[in-house]
Amino acid sequence: YDEIASLAHHYGMSKIGEDYSLVVCGHSLGAALSTLFSFHASAEERFTKNGPIKIFTFGSPYVGGHDFADMFRRQEMNGKLQYARFYNHNDIFAHIPIYPFPTLRGSKYRHVGIGIRVKPAPKLFPRFRHWKPHVFYIGDEKPLKSFIRGYCNSALLNTTWPHKMPKMHTLAELIHRLME
Repeated sequence: YDEIASLAHHYGMSKIGEDYSLVVCGHSLGAALSTLFSFHASAEERFTKNGPIKIFTFGSPYVGGHDFADMFRRQEMNGKLQYARFYNHNDIFAHIPIYPFPTLRGSKYRHVGIGIRVKPAPKLFPRFRHWKPHVFYIGDEKPLKSFIRGYCNSALLNTTWPHKMPKMHTLAELIHRLME
């Protein structure tokens, strides 16, 4: 973390100046690493003095549990982070790791930030059917609701045909769906 943070700060100061702001993005494992990097960077004034760190991820797996989500949400409420997490409908990688057993707080893993689930455009009568992504924010929820959400969003229920799995997780497919 320290090496990348130092390089990002040096680049921002030398190329943009003191009023730079940090935007972080990533896809798949890079999305998970972007989430972790941004969370740690949000604790440093040098990255947040000119506004929140903005994060855009694509196809991110789960990064942490309830405690991580609580701390992340606190940084969002303090104006240190803004996070948009895009993923394809039925992309199995956005629903791993799999943990089918409930915990005291519901589901073991939690996504953070604003979730944007992108479905394919309708093939039948596309002019007459309105297509739009599903945008949501999980926030605080009771343990039973958390477990039901975690179960419904698990990789077990959100898989696609095996021959389509590689396509569902590509950044190109996600951009194609957003542009339709």
